[in-house]
Amino acid sequence: MTISFATQRLRVVEVSGELALTERSVLIQQIPNILTPLVVENLPPYFHGINSCELAGAWFDRMLLESRLLQVKSETDELIGFLFAYVENESDAHIGYILTEEYWGKGLASELLQSFIEEVAKIESWSKLVGGVETSNVASVNLLKKLGFVEQPVNESGVAFYEYTIPRSQ
Repeated sequence: MTISFATQRLRVVEVSGELALTERSVLIQQIPNILTPLVVENLPPYFHGINSCELAGAWFDRMLLESRLLQVKSETDELIGFLFAYVENESDAHIGYILTEEYWGKGLASELLQSFIEEVAKIESWSKLVGGVETSNVASVNLLKKLGFVEQPVNESGVAFYEYTIPRSQ
C-alpha cells in the first residue's frame, strides 16, 4: 500500500517508479538543491556530490530500487526533503530523512517522523523501525530519543542505531 499522509505543515507522498516523464524531470531538477553538502554531511557517501541532474537521476533511481521513497512537501507544495524506508524481512524498516537547511530547527522533522510512525502503524505490517545516526548528529539523536527510539549498542563506525517497536492495536 502506498504511504501518504499530511501533517499540520507537511504533505508526504510516496514516489512511484511509474512517474510521468515531466514529473520525474521536475523532481530530479530539485534534488541537487536538497542534497547540499551540509544536509548530507552525516549521510552515506552515495548522498554526497549530487550536483547535477545526471547524478540526481542516478541517486533517485538507486533510492527507488533500494527503498520506499517519500517526498516531503511544505504547505506551499514546495519539495523540501525526503523520507526513505528500506524494508528488511518484511518486518523491520530502516528509515532515514532529509530536509533542506532552511527548514531545520522548526520542529518539522519531529512532525514528519511522528506522523510517519502513526501512518505505518495503521497500514504496514512492520514491527520495528530502525534509524542509523552518526553520533555527531546530535539533533537527529535527540529527535529519535524524543520519539521513543531506543539506542542499540554502538559499533566502531561511529554510527549509532536506534530502534522503535511499532505498537499494535488489539
